[in-house]
Amino acid sequence: MKFNSIKALILVVPMLCLACAATSQNKLNQSLQHYVGQSADHVRQQLNLDQFGYKVSGIPVETQGKLSYTILRNMPIPMGTPNLGTSIAMGAPNSMQSKGNLNIQMKCQIDFILRDDQVESIEYAGKAC
Repeated sequence: MKFNSIKALILVVPMLCLACAATSQNKLNQSLQHYVGQSADHVRQQLNLDQFGYKVSGIPVETQGKLSYTILRNMPIPMGTPNLGTSIAMGAPNSMQSKGNLNIQMKCQIDFILRDDQVESIEYAGKAC
C-alpha cells in the first residue's frame, strides 16, 4: 500500500510541474494581451519582461510583420535519487539527497505579429514561456 503511494507521488509531481508552467504562460499571455492593437514602438518602449522573471537575450528584432523577443530562463533540476528503501520502511517519502543542481537555460520566442505597424496577435515558441 505504501509503495503505491510512492508510485502515485512519482506520477503526480511531474503533472504539478506542468500545471505550474502552464499557469506561468497564462499569466504572461494575459499580461501581454493589452499590447494587441498598440504600435511596435509602444511595445518596445513599454514592455519590461524582467518584471515577469525573464531575462531578455539581446534587443528585440523587428522584421517585416513581426517584432520578436527571445527570453531565457534558468531551470534548476535537482540531482540525486530518493532513498526508496527508507521511504518504504518509514511509511513516508524521504526527501531527495541533493548532489547539487543541473541548470538548464531554456529559451522562448515571443513574436508580436504586426499589420501596418500595429500588433495584431502574439505567438510563442519554446519551453520557457
